[in-house]
Amino acid sequence: MTTNINPTFVILAGGQSVRMGEDKGFVPIGINSNFLVFLLKKLEKFSTSIYISLRQKQIENYIKHTNEKFIIQDRELSIKGPLKGIISSYLHLKEKNQIGDFIFFLPIDIPYIEEKTIQRLLETYNSNPKPISGIFYTQGKSLEPLCAIYSKKILSQWAESLSLPGLHEFSLQKRILSLDPKPILITLPSDEKNSFRNINSKAEL
Repeated sequence: MTTNINPTFVILAGGQSVRMGEDKGFVPIGINSNFLVFLLKKLEKFSTSIYISLRQKQIENYIKHTNEKFIIQDRELSIKGPLKGIISSYLHLKEKNQIGDFIFFLPIDIPYIEEKTIQRLLETYNSNPKPISGIFYTQGKSLEPLCAIYSKKILSQWAESLSLPGLHEFSLQKRILSLDPKPILITLPSDEKNSFRNINSKAEL
């Protein structure tokens, strides 16, 4: 069982990478590195419980770079987009009894994120009264649903709701804004905006 001292991180890497033209995880960056390695090295300073959420077709390439036990395969769910990776990860970690009070999710395409940006979310969780539904950054009027903390309780509720009839909300922003208790929102400092950006094409490197 993980604890807040060794938080559970999940890198969401199961996107199609259409604009990038290749799997974002292996796009070269820095010296003899790539998005995946760059991000793993940062997260390893916070935890040893770092998982990677993938589509089935990606797994063969990723097991060459990380231990297979840290790979999570997307499940057949009635949802799509990042929400599918988030719920698949929760279900996997729950079954393996490898989930603490929350999961910290990050996208694979945010390799330049600063350690202090990650640390601030963890410190906010530890210093605030519980229960906490989630902790998210905002930029202006925009809520950032990734690079965020989601509580186990909320993830459990979302997973259970998939068995209910009717249409399911795919928008993470809409789901987050309707959380109870209300999530903690933190304004992203202006000097961290550039490092927080998602890189969707090679022109943005």
